[in-house]
Amino acid sequence: MKKTTWLCLLLIVAAWLIGGCGNTPKVDKIQPAHYPGWVQVKAGEEAEFAVPPQIAAEKEEFRTALLQKPDTDPLVRVLMKKDDALARHKGSVVLVSTDFKTVPWESGIHFARVTFQTLTSPVKMPRYGQNLGMDEKALKEFDDATRKGVQLAVSRDLPEGYRIECKNWKPMKTRIINGVEHLYVTYDEEISQNGQVLMTLRVRRWTFLNNDRIHVLIAAVNQADAAYWRDESRRISRIVNTLVIRPSLADSKDEGIWGKIQSLF
Repeated sequence: MKKTTWLCLLLIVAAWLIGGCGNTPKVDKIQPAHYPGWVQVKAGEEAEFAVPPQIAAEKEEFRTALLQKPDTDPLVRVLMKKDDALARHKGSVVLVSTDFKTVPWESGIHFARVTFQTLTSPVKMPRYGQNLGMDEKALKEFDDATRKGVQLAVSRDLPEGYRIECKNWKPMKTRIINGVEHLYVTYDEEISQNGQVLMTLRVRRWTFLNNDRIHVLIAAVNQADAAYWRDESRRISRIVNTLVIRPSLADSKDEGIWGKIQSLF
């Protein structure tokens, strides 16, 4: 996401926080869900969750091999570079379906991609487990900014002839899982080359606020394989039920309205 768009997102959050967020409830000890055969994954020291065994961490050696192959698809090269940058970021991890070898839209594979990203915030956020207290207006503004930011991010640095377009964006809503309120949105990413659709990804995006941090969990699957990923043994939408985030205990000094706005620049 471009820096200017990210700043806009933070400005919206800052404005909402200035107006006051919800009270902090007592959150019982989180009991994450456990599913037979699922594999535990760590995102540094920030979080832990589980994925179906058909999904595994994308290894650096795999990305390097694809980047070095002369016949690697130009879009895959771009995606591998983005994945590498994300995987190196503290508190972040990239996972893909184990049958992904050359291109995500390859016939006969069940492509899926899961990412967990930790972002630091220069403005004071609600503590993990605190009610968000977002009214309809604030939620819509955050939704609009997120949609624009996501579209900018997926469109950046694309090879000539390729296009990624966000479609069927469902309005953002707040949800509570394991006693923690967060932001949830779904949409499609249509990937095309010279006007021909190569693949459409169905994307689920969960955003958790954590004092001085923002955590984003994203699960995307090939829409053509949606039924495969709805199977009880590998239902990808369940990943969030297994998520445990370490609450940030960092001291966040309230600097007032001007201090919050200044901290964004």
